[in-house]
Amino acid sequence: MLTEGATASNDEAHKGFGQFALRFRVSGVAGFLLLLGLAFTLLRPQFITPGNLSAIISNAAILAIVAAAQAVVLITRNLDVSVGSIMGFSAYLTADFAGRHPDAGPLLMLMPLAIGAALGALNGLLVAYGRVSPLIATLGTMSVYRGLTYVYARGQEITSSRLPQWMNVLPEARLAGVPFLVVIAFIVVCLLAAFLRFYPLGRRMYAVGSNVSASAFFGLRTQRIVLFAYILGGVLCGLAGFLYAARVGTVTVVLASGWELTSLAAAVIGGVSVAGGSGNVIGAALGAVVLATIDNGLVLLGIPEFWRMFIQGAAIVLAATADVIIAGQVRNTLRVRRRIARTSP
Repeated sequence: MLTEGATASNDEAHKGFGQFALRFRVSGVAGFLLLLGLAFTLLRPQFITPGNLSAIISNAAILAIVAAAQAVVLITRNLDVSVGSIMGFSAYLTADFAGRHPDAGPLLMLMPLAIGAALGALNGLLVAYGRVSPLIATLGTMSVYRGLTYVYARGQEITSSRLPQWMNVLPEARLAGVPFLVVIAFIVVCLLAAFLRFYPLGRRMYAVGSNVSASAFFGLRTQRIVLFAYILGGVLCGLAGFLYAARVGTVTVVLASGWELTSLAAAVIGGVSVAGGSGNVIGAALGAVVLATIDNGLVLLGIPEFWRMFIQGAAIVLAATADVIIAGQVRNTLRVRRRIARTSP
């Protein structure tokens, strides 16, 4: 009896901690963000000024969209390291077209979405139907897309003077005092979160990421779901590339280089599991705000660039470690639930 009691108590402890771990992800990121803000405010009071906070959320807005794109693919237990190249290619082609057709108007925003969807579809076809490792496939397409940008550009850059006026003023526009880029990012993330949470296809993406074999056994078209995830990620990257081009003004062939790892870092810090089937885009967006806050605070403190890179890297390692621990606790929780279900009368 003592042994049975001890086992039951241990099961309840595992169950309770596992449930806590499941709920901790996004709230933990939000709490960490508040601690960061408090620490930087104590060290540099100008950190908390409205102007600086506006700069932080503006810097995080576009990254939040790309982190959400990365999260969508990660949820299906895949990876996309071509997001920066998709952004660059979409941005350059769109900016060049805008320069040649200044009367195209805001409908021009559909162009980068279509380009991003096409590039994302190629990634998805390689991974889902070609059964190529997602890392190898997207590493290859990362170079291909960047190379196509070089070939198309022929070494030329597109300056802000060639862009239509509405593109130049877009990054500075505000809606009820909030930067328009932040409004766009907020709407995109909320819509995507609602899709993943309430729409059947969104739930199926989680199912595929949790267990591909079981999903196929229960009749889910896993290949189509993975393909859709890559297409959706490509669309988001196309949008982010357009917004980034409008913000920086001068569009070069190396636009958005390095965003692959930054977006992955934001998603992982935000609690999206690299093992698939867990996490959400709201957490990924918060991860983007965390990275923007760290970068802004360290700049205010006058920390050299290499130390900023070190601290950001350490944050990624800690987040990945926490993800492994949480995944272990989730597995324990599921094991306990199955044991309790078997022993219940």
